[in-house]
Amino acid sequence: MLAGLAFPSFDLHPLSLLSHLIADTLLGFVDSSRAALDGALRTYLFGTYDAASPRGDQPFTSTPGIAPLNHLLLATGSALVVAVILYSSLRTVVSAGDARHHLQLILPRVLMALALGVVSLPLLQQAINLNNALSTVVSGGGAPSLAQLPWVSPLDGSALHSAASNIFLLLFAAALVVGIVILVLAYVVRYTLLAVLCAAAPLAAIAWVLPETRAFSRQWLRLLVVTLFMQFLQLLVLRTAMELAFAHGHGLVGTLYAFAALYLMLRVPGALNVAAHYGASAESAGRRWVRAARRLAASEL
Repeated sequence: MLAGLAFPSFDLHPLSLLSHLIADTLLGFVDSSRAALDGALRTYLFGTYDAASPRGDQPFTSTPGIAPLNHLLLATGSALVVAVILYSSLRTVVSAGDARHHLQLILPRVLMALALGVVSLPLLQQAINLNNALSTVVSGGGAPSLAQLPWVSPLDGSALHSAASNIFLLLFAAALVVGIVILVLAYVVRYTLLAVLCAAAPLAAIAWVLPETRAFSRQWLRLLVVTLFMQFLQLLVLRTAMELAFAHGHGLVGTLYAFAALYLMLRVPGALNVAAHYGASAESAGRRWVRAARRLAASEL
């Protein structure tokens, strides 16, 4: 009785179903989170300002919480000065041959540390202004349009729908979305870390006084330089990526190019940290060579 009926045939390909599922998932995620990601990039990527201000153009050090914590740690550091002088006096008595703790060396450093702690926020804001000026120059006089970013074209709706039949292209697009999320997260962490470094500046100045704690002050300075100026170098990478010929391409080339630009941007902090580490090592080696040359010259005389 059913022999004469024709039933439609369903040709199910698991790989094709997986591709369409990934494409729909990516498209839904991009559509739902594009506004949030664009807002975070506009707030944190193109300049370092007070993110809590309505227009986002106030100085970074005016962020609520930084100044009170800085003043609290300044008072704490001022109280620690008594312990620093007492420790140096005891070391001078115990180790008479150790000239590093003589009061004629420690007291000027204490006064300098207290002065630096008092003016730490204005000095740090000048460094942040320098970073903002460099970032503005690299960005072409202002924040570029978010539609010009290299990863916008590979993640628009038409590009994702056209890539639904290519599982490898979709996997690269998924990695690109993950990279954008990591970039936004990295800048939120950078903003928080920079606020902590600004608040802890008086303690870093006090740590510079004693030879035993001077390494902590150097670590604070190195972390500050890497955290602050990574933005300028990342914007330099981004501007170069935006100016090249296939910055707005579709397909595999456009996706790989956007992924490469994101990868290079995320590698900038690590490269800066390595450069700062080698710079500190070279400085220490230079000081050792100078001391060795002085000892050699003294022995010859």
